Amino acid sequence: MKTVAAIIAVAAAITGVAAPAAAQDQGKVKVSYDAKTQKYCVKQVLPSSIVPSIRCRTASEWADVGVTITHKPAVQLAQR
Repeated sequence: MKTVAAIIAVAAAITGVAAPAAAQDQGKVKVSYDAKTQKYCVKQVLPSSIVPSIRCRTASEWADVGVTITHKPAVQLAQR
């Protein structure tokens, strides 16, 4: 579960969370991590297509395109 934060970071970077939600329609995005190949795969289905776009890259390859992957615990306790 240590890859949950990385998955969120990759999905956020790929869908462009900085843009207003109404200005973009990126479809559904799912991110997975394959421990054998050490690759993060992003599967995205755009509303205009039924064929998903799948991109699999290592953490360093994602860094080359500007996506930072960080590992944080899946469950964090509330801090005061």
